[in-house]
Amino acid sequence: MKSERERLYVVYDGTCNLCRGTVSRLKELRSNAELIFVPVQSLKEAGNKVPGIDKAAETDLYEKMHVADEKGRLYAGADGVVRILRTIRGFRLIAALYRLPGFSKVGDFLYRYIAKRRYDWFGQTEQSCSVNGCTLPPQDERGKGNHS
Repeated sequence: MKSERERLYVVYDGTCNLCRGTVSRLKELRSNAELIFVPVQSLKEAGNKVPGIDKAAETDLYEKMHVADEKGRLYAGADGVVRILRTIRGFRLIAALYRLPGFSKVGDFLYRYIAKRRYDWFGQTEQSCSVNGCTLPPQDERGKGNHS
């Protein structure tokens, strides 16, 4: 009998090139959870079907990634990254290090530092996202893989 995988909703800025690239890479990695990627721009159109996301202020959703589990628990910013890493073989050790004294503060600082500069460093797409998600450039413009 096959056990059902945990489901995690990853709410990210769909106009951020860094965020979109990270989502694209996460789709290629093998996770023991079902990762459902939801651009923050599509939340209103999607009827806000992400458990617990109504607890987060809209401005917070644009400032940092949020990960929600099926019980509605939210993990934001570096905590969200670590929550995802815990589900991917080869990255679980990094997630475990985050629990050591001082590491979470460093992780939070680095996350905020990069998040504040993400548009300056990586740019953003002018294209908005729809209920079906953001579209990435055609395969020949970005290399291998097919993501929607």
